[in-house]
Amino acid sequence: MTKQLLAGAGGARITPPTGHPMGGYGARDHGAEGVHDHLNSHTLFLDDGTTRAVIIASDLIGMRSEHVARVRDLVNRATGVPPANVFLAFSHTHGGPLMYTDFRDLEEAEATFIDALCHSMAGTALQAATSAGPVRWGTGRRSLRVGVNRRERQADGTTRIGVNPEGPVAPWVDAVWFERLDGAPVVVLWQHAAHGTCLVSDNYLFTADWMGVAMRKIEDERRGETALFLNGCAGNINPHPRGSYELAGMHGTRAGEAVLTVVEAGEMRRGGRLRCASHAFELPLEPMPPLPECERELAQWEPAFRRLQGEFHRDWRVCRHFVAARERVEAHRSGVVAPGLPLEIQALALDDVALVGLPGEIFVETGTAIAEASPFALTLPVGYANGAIGYVPTSEEVPHGGYEVLDARARHQGRMLADAADRALAAGALRALELAAEG
Repeated sequence: MTKQLLAGAGGARITPPTGHPMGGYGARDHGAEGVHDHLNSHTLFLDDGTTRAVIIASDLIGMRSEHVARVRDLVNRATGVPPANVFLAFSHTHGGPLMYTDFRDLEEAEATFIDALCHSMAGTALQAATSAGPVRWGTGRRSLRVGVNRRERQADGTTRIGVNPEGPVAPWVDAVWFERLDGAPVVVLWQHAAHGTCLVSDNYLFTADWMGVAMRKIEDERRGETALFLNGCAGNINPHPRGSYELAGMHGTRAGEAVLTVVEAGEMRRGGRLRCASHAFELPLEPMPPLPECERELAQWEPAFRRLQGEFHRDWRVCRHFVAARERVEAHRSGVVAPGLPLEIQALALDDVALVGLPGEIFVETGTAIAEASPFALTLPVGYANGAIGYVPTSEEVPHGGYEVLDARARHQGRMLADAADRALAAGALRALELAAEG
């Protein structure tokens, strides 16, 4: 017997004050100068009578695992939903606040903002749970291409961030939407894979970027509906063209129109079975060098790091090398050298539709492989979800180098992920999906 499904929506404005540090670009040398468009958290509560879950999608670059745990705990206190059933997604806009840094501890104002943000997210979950009522729902897909593969090959065989029109993308938008039984709109979840980087490092205004434009369009057209954006595996996908608010508006308008077309043409169903599962494992790391080698590297990078005098924007590559060297030395001296990077992947399924949360900057090829191998008819791999470990390039792209491989690849204890870590990530994601299918 099909279970009745309840759904509710919540939301809150989360724009920081002017002057707050911005995240996403290491070259920025001062805080936000104002607000172009506001940042928000949008929330969906689901209850099938046996299982309850919360999905919170926020206009932020991401969130570290300790803060994800904090939000989950607060949502549990507010709504009773188990922490393991709270799914946090982030748009990855580069026009939002600083959420984490490897180069220093958060300052008091930054930590205070994030703490208030955690409480605000929990408040949206309570709002969504309180407003929940019986719904019907539908799914659909439409062609859409906001971005282009950004790993541009150079004549010397190296790779830089640019435009690779022949490279893989995910050329569609997926939508899952919920309506009251009388047809009144409640929530639409929608997903497309593209970085939140229409605005580049010279932008000092808070903005939700192209995704924010799309969400506002959807909500303007379908009054009463909350639009939740779930980014896909966009680690190697940039909007194209980019560099202005005009372009963000163009991309966002096209995306919003595509979502509206999907919703208007879709067929609805009632009820549904909700399942949640998580899989904890480790991603393999490159070998730890001997302590004397680590100490030599630390001594090599420390003078340049100290000369920056805290102005990390002047040379973030020096900062990365120094911090990694320091962490390798600290791991050696602690006597505990980790075999891998601990990771949790969460799957949330409604009947034959599943979300799988990937806590990093995952290449689009990996997301496609996970979706194609999933036991569910429709699987949305969600990048930037439930954490922020860094880039996980594909094994095939590692030999070509570039920013995502050499500079920003995910690290633990100062060591980069092993070249085949993408395989382990995909296997872990499929195990989480299998657990959800078995549940």
